[in-house]
Amino acid sequence: MSEHVKQIEKGVVLSIIALLIIGSIMIVFPFLRAILWAVVFAVTLWPYFTKLEKILGGRTSLAAVVPTLLLALIFFVPMVYVGYKLVGQASIALDYGQGLMEKGLGPPPLWLKGLPLMGDRFGRIWQDIGQDTPKLIEMVKPHIKGLLGSIMSAGTGMAQIILMTVLGLIIFFFLLKEGHSIRTSLEKMAVRLAGEKGRHLLFVAGSTMRSVVFGVLGAAIVQGIMAIFGLWISGVPSPVFIGAVAGLFALIPIGLIQVVLLPAAGWLIFYKGQIGWGIFLFIWSFTVIGNIDTLIRPMLISRGAKIPFLVVFLGVLGGLALGGIIGLFVGATFLAVFYTVLKEWVAVDDENSGAVPTMTD
Repeated sequence: MSEHVKQIEKGVVLSIIALLIIGSIMIVFPFLRAILWAVVFAVTLWPYFTKLEKILGGRTSLAAVVPTLLLALIFFVPMVYVGYKLVGQASIALDYGQGLMEKGLGPPPLWLKGLPLMGDRFGRIWQDIGQDTPKLIEMVKPHIKGLLGSIMSAGTGMAQIILMTVLGLIIFFFLLKEGHSIRTSLEKMAVRLAGEKGRHLLFVAGSTMRSVVFGVLGAAIVQGIMAIFGLWISGVPSPVFIGAVAGLFALIPIGLIQVVLLPAAGWLIFYKGQIGWGIFLFIWSFTVIGNIDTLIRPMLISRGAKIPFLVVFLGVLGGLALGGIIGLFVGATFLAVFYTVLKEWVAVDDENSGAVPTMTD
């Protein structure tokens, strides 16, 4: 066989491989967020899965079901609950809006009239609008279309998140079930590419993933539970629902949980007149829940890797922008892994270069 024919055959084989790779990427691309999410949590829970597998006598499928149900309890059930409550609250809001259109706003609340400097003026505006139903309808009408569009978009987004979560849980189950063979293949690839350094970097990547996930998720869960307790003891209606929403907001480490809790404190103070409980919830939100975030998150993350807060912060925001609540974990972990692996690679190279004797004259 001539050299020219061999080159043609080699080119054809490489083209077929490239076509298969491109085709495979195009096929899985719509589900890439779910796949990455499943990979992150499979790596995070792998040590606990192997221990559970030993306890269950090597029954791999049963051992994979337990963490899958645990993740469903943490992610899927709260999202379904929040969606269900939102649907219920939407009907109440529509009935309330219809009542406003028929009966008007009524007299201004006492807290509005009691506001310093502008209270009387706001009260007069309230009365003018409240006694003129056609004027109220004209004010609201331009915003109804946009409001309905926002509701439809929110519903579609929630449905997509739920579907991606279900798909991610299915992929997560099979990653754990086939995890031993996958881990062996990854270790062989890492050793073939970079020797023992590759194996070490693979271990560092897994440890970093676990640290970031436990830091971000652990702090949010604790904050959500503390928020539910504070809302419940303060007498705020639907404390579990509002606390669950607060816990979701707590996943973003910039204090967004206060966006949920502070209006609840304001509702107690200005609308219900329960100043003591409102002040308690305000203090509880900032001093207790806020400090929990600053204490628990760095402590959990630093157990596996020393990662600057800026890396986790940018990863959370970038992942949230690209993939929503699912992308949040993917962005934070992958950026942290990139930072840590790059840092370890440089450190290893520095050690190797330091071990080489210098040339002297």
